[in-house]
Amino acid sequence: MEPSRMTAKTDLTTLDPSDGHITTINTYTVAPERAEEVLKYLVQSAEETVRHVPGFLSFNFHLSLDRTRIVNYGQWESREAVMAARENPKIVALMAETTKIAGSSNSMPYVLRKSVPAAVR
Repeated sequence: MEPSRMTAKTDLTTLDPSDGHITTINTYTVAPERAEEVLKYLVQSAEETVRHVPGFLSFNFHLSLDRTRIVNYGQWESREAVMAARENPKIVALMAETTKIAGSSNSMPYVLRKSVPAAVR
């Protein structure tokens, strides 16, 4: 498998309300004993397929402490990029396969409105 392009500091997710990016948040409910298997599949799918889609910027995968939920926080260049990805035959097929392996997810697009940093320490 090709190494992830998200290794350089500049490729990490940034949170800036002025950038106009669209955030997608997908939540999967999983059996705790399947958490690592499903997470591995989701990461592999992102690395092999999604990261090559025009307008895709990054995915961040989070596993709940009780291992029953996986949240995928994604960033896209624009609303148009998200819509085009959802019509891309490779992504449509991947979404169908993902539903079989990871179950259905609750997916919603968002616009970041405000970030509040920690107080100076």
